[in-house]
Amino acid sequence: MGTAENTRPPEAHDQAQIKSFIETMELLRSLDSEFPIQHAISLGIISLHPGLSLTQLAGKTNLTLSTVSRIVGALSEHRANGRPYHLIKVTTSKTERRKKELTLTQKGKDFLAQIENCF
Repeated sequence: MGTAENTRPPEAHDQAQIKSFIETMELLRSLDSEFPIQHAISLGIISLHPGLSLTQLAGKTNLTLSTVSRIVGALSEHRANGRPYHLIKVTTSKTERRKKELTLTQKGKDFLAQIENCF
């Protein structure tokens, strides 16, 4: 059984946050009706840490490197199945040839700006 506090109607500020959340989810669905949450989280982390490596992204998301590689492929232009999103760019590090650096494309920046406008 819930307490009275758990069953109260949402206050105005709670409703605004919920509306912002719904708007954000709708924007993600506009990219793909089944846009995975792991993709959204990865996109957000890459936006906060431009130049992040695949290994660093795996650490920050607590996902395996193989899972992160598939996510990065989908978010960039290398998706194996289906159309890629072209939201991030994968480049080779200038200092470490084996390291891939992740940054947002202009499309990715524009998309995240739309999400920011939800809040």
